[in-house]
Amino acid sequence: MTIILIVDDNKDLRALFKLILNNFCIFEAENGIEAIEFFKNHKPDLILMDILMPEMDGIIATQKILEIDPNAVVVAITAYSTRANEIIKAGAKEVLKKPVRKEELLRKIKEYTVEA
Repeated sequence: MTIILIVDDNKDLRALFKLILNNFCIFEAENGIEAIEFFKNHKPDLILMDILMPEMDGIIATQKILEIDPNAVVVAITAYSTRANEIIKAGAKEVLKKPVRKEELLRKIKEYTVEA
């Protein structure tokens, strides 16, 4: 089963993503530090990464995750598209703008994972 890590400081948004992605094995992190720790231990198939978060933002977390595994798949999801270039330079595959439509999210997951 495809393992997806949702990294966002908004608890309600994480809950919404979990509902939308109920056919996948979903884990959550509320900041970049938690995301890196989860990644080290579980190597998810896909990471949905917010950019602006407390403790450590998504740009730094993406860089650190890709230092651990250059093949990690990070897709940024953010309301702050002005920082999209920064997370792409950090190694994210692409940036989806909030609010993300369910169909678009599922299509991107299928595009970036084998089992989806």
